[in-house]
Amino acid sequence: MEQHFSDVFRTDYMPHGHCYLWKPEILWLNVFSDAAIAAAYFTIPLVLYLFVRQRQDIRFGWMLYLFAAFILCCGITHLFGIYTVWQGAYGYHGIAKLITAVVSMTTAYVLIKKLPDMVAIPSVTEYAKHKELVYQAELDRLELIREQERLATVRLAVEGSPFGMLVTDAQGHIRMVNTALTRMFDYQEEELLDQHVNTLLPAEQRGHHRKLVEEISVGIRSSGLMTSRVVYGVGKTGTKIPVEVTLYRSELDGEVRVFATVVDISERLSYQAKLVEANDRFERVISGSRDAPWEWYPTSNSNWFSPRFLALLGWPANVPPHIDTWKEHIHPDYLDKVMEHLKEHVERGTKYDINYLGRAADGSYHWFNTRGDSQRDEQGNVVVMSGMVSDVQEEKELEAELMHKSAFLESVFTGASCGLLVVDWRDDEEVWVSAINHRFAAMLGLENSELEPQSLTMLSRRDQSGVIGRLQDFLQGNAREDNTSGSSGLVHAVQGRWFQIDVHPICDVHGDWFRVIVSSSDVTELKYAEQRLESTLKEKVSLLNEVHHRVKNNLQIVSSLMDIQSRQVKKEQQAALSDLKNRIRAMALIHELLYQNDSVASINLQSYVHRLVNLIGDTLSPLSREQLNLNLTDGGEPLNININQMVPLGLLICEAVTNAFKYAFKDREGTLTVKMARQDGLLQLEVCDDGPGFDQTLFENASLSSQLGFSLMKTFAKQAGFSLQVDGHAGTCVRLSELSAE
Repeated sequence: MEQHFSDVFRTDYMPHGHCYLWKPEILWLNVFSDAAIAAAYFTIPLVLYLFVRQRQDIRFGWMLYLFAAFILCCGITHLFGIYTVWQGAYGYHGIAKLITAVVSMTTAYVLIKKLPDMVAIPSVTEYAKHKELVYQAELDRLELIREQERLATVRLAVEGSPFGMLVTDAQGHIRMVNTALTRMFDYQEEELLDQHVNTLLPAEQRGHHRKLVEEISVGIRSSGLMTSRVVYGVGKTGTKIPVEVTLYRSELDGEVRVFATVVDISERLSYQAKLVEANDRFERVISGSRDAPWEWYPTSNSNWFSPRFLALLGWPANVPPHIDTWKEHIHPDYLDKVMEHLKEHVERGTKYDINYLGRAADGSYHWFNTRGDSQRDEQGNVVVMSGMVSDVQEEKELEAELMHKSAFLESVFTGASCGLLVVDWRDDEEVWVSAINHRFAAMLGLENSELEPQSLTMLSRRDQSGVIGRLQDFLQGNAREDNTSGSSGLVHAVQGRWFQIDVHPICDVHGDWFRVIVSSSDVTELKYAEQRLESTLKEKVSLLNEVHHRVKNNLQIVSSLMDIQSRQVKKEQQAALSDLKNRIRAMALIHELLYQNDSVASINLQSYVHRLVNLIGDTLSPLSREQLNLNLTDGGEPLNININQMVPLGLLICEAVTNAFKYAFKDREGTLTVKMARQDGLLQLEVCDDGPGFDQTLFENASLSSQLGFSLMKTFAKQAGFSLQVDGHAGTCVRLSELSAE
């Protein structure tokens, strides 16, 4: 069976063109003939349809629709005849013929059945008899005019309605609309008349609506079909409009009419959405806070407990909504106090806000805060009372801890061994005394009661010691030692004793002072000890300068003895004595500079290098010094080196400069470049000449037995805390980098 069914829809049969042997004259004769017949068969139904639409008075006009359908099907069969010339779709061709046969037989059957009715159509004579009825028809016309006037009144009422209204027939075609509906959907009235009501519905709802129209047309559904249901309509521009539709079915002159009232609920839905959003926002705020809402209705003595309230107290959802339930939660020691507070609010309208102990969700007692307000009727009776309850256990614990710390700070402030004064800036920029302890008051020779509260200006007039005056000048910026917010100190003598006044400012977020804590300490003994220490320090500095002077003189004597001895030794030994003499003079120069400086702990490196180069040049050969061009670069800042580091560093520089004079500038002019600077707090030093250089392996293999100078340079660099690099490729360059203390 399935095979036979599938054979019907096959298209691989031999095309009809094979019967014509594909002769063009035969093939195209049949094709053009079928096409012409099909065109005529499609034109005739259209003419019949237009004729019936324009002549509504034709009694059997619907039979012409059958004729139109029969002729239309015939035209389709001729089109399939053209299609089968090239495609063997004879099954489809047969189905088209079958449909044509059914329509044809139906048309023949209806013609035979309606033949008596058509024969019974009145003749001209019979028409004359009906002329007598014209008078009665005129009377009916007048009655119709009155009815039209009544309908016009109804029409005015409909047009004046703020709601959209329309009337459709049983098939859903629009027969009447009012202005409110056309304005709602942005149509003109003539654009909607005779259109199907689906024009005003979105595509996805049209099928369902068509079924509803059929049900209401046959009376299955009646009025109130879609009342209070949101249905979306579609405006002319395609905009979806939420509407509420009420349908009512009625029959007029045997024809079904459906009356629809359409209300635009866009604004209502917008308000509902905002209300839902506000409610959701309220729920989120409540769920994210520690407050739990509640309401009490005194007339029924009932309560509403929010979910947050139930969760806060650990109550189940089915807990009785009664005020007695809440009373059971309150600690017995606080129940009477809470209820009395509530009674005063109800009777007198006092503020309702009280803390109490209550049972929490974990079963223990916590501190809670409940607060609220009431809505009253015209007689002043409470209708409903709304409020919040919060768990304030942490606040109570912090409050107790704060009180404990406040008491501790108060005892520290009162019993401090130093004087303390607290002053604040007020809105008028005046400085006022906020607190003072007895030690600070005793320093001023006044009682505490005489100092607070009053401004510093008034207090300075009564202060004979001058402390407040100096403090006031300091706070006003006249004697401020710095602009930072750290502590600053003033030393002041009061009645033969010395006091140090320390100022500790407290700044706001803008960096402005709004409070200052002033402390006073008796530093009389420290002042005397400082004076004794300064005197002792001067003696020791004088003694140290004398030591440096004597050491420098002794080293110069040794250097002079070596000069005398060098005249009595062989020439090859004089070079070694000359190197040794330069090293001694380098150390003597250090002590000479220390003796000349104000500081006995450090030496200026720039001055030392400049004098050392001249000293070595004079020692070795005045001629070599005249041929030397010294290029000293120091970065523009003074470089002071402590004495412990300066001795080995000076000897190392002495070795580098001595080598430059001996090997780089021998019998030639040259340039000695000395660069010194600090990078990240560490000293960087270079001593370079433009001489011929040397073999790098000499430095790498230097020892005490060979290349003594290089060996000493390594030793001095290690003692001074420097890394040493010596490059002999293009001249000789000695680079020193201070090592980090880490």
